[in-house]
Amino acid sequence: MGKISVGITLLVLGFVDLFANSNRYDIKSGIVEYEIVGNIQSENGSRLNGTSKLYFKDFGILELVDEKVVQTNMGEKEEERTISKIVNNKMLTVDFNDEVIYSQSLALDEENPVQNIKNYESFVQMGAKNLGTENILGYKCDVWQLGEDKIWIHNSVPLKLITKSLGITQIQEAKFAVFNVDIKNDKFKLPAFPVKVIEEIIGQEGEYIPSGD
Repeated sequence: MGKISVGITLLVLGFVDLFANSNRYDIKSGIVEYEIVGNIQSENGSRLNGTSKLYFKDFGILELVDEKVVQTNMGEKEEERTISKIVNNKMLTVDFNDEVIYSQSLALDEENPVQNIKNYESFVQMGAKNLGTENILGYKCDVWQLGEDKIWIHNSVPLKLITKSLGITQIQEAKFAVFNVDIKNDKFKLPAFPVKVIEEIIGQEGEYIPSGD
């Protein structure tokens, strides 16, 4: 599938804190389950469908996203699963194809700013347009337009995202969300795969080329 999904793994898996000394979320803990629907502009009319689960505690110091996406192309289906975990300023990404976990330090992704968790002030600084407020699952959200992307944010937690990139239109919307709840530690457990540090790979090879494409 070539890492085609660009949604909350998107928004959330690009999780980068714009302000290093501030909380990633304005809520202490939460569980959010999303539905993913997407269309790919091609002669075959490929489609994307999937789900994503977000768990976080301690205002985002600990966080995990588990995303499963199925791409349907001419009747054939290809499945892809991605898990990313954030602990303090480190992100761990599970590659199920190679059965390895990649570790890297978080840094601001200036090329994909919508993938950074944002609060109201940071959206304003980025030049995003505020479209008002809407309710999702009963939670009041600020709605922002940034280029062709739209995002619905509740206390810095994304509850809906519409992205358009590389011929892909994707909608990712929360179908379940609860906040300020106790979350068991097993929700943040990763597979027992070996860990490779991205910075070390870059230093050894000069250039890191992600696997799985």
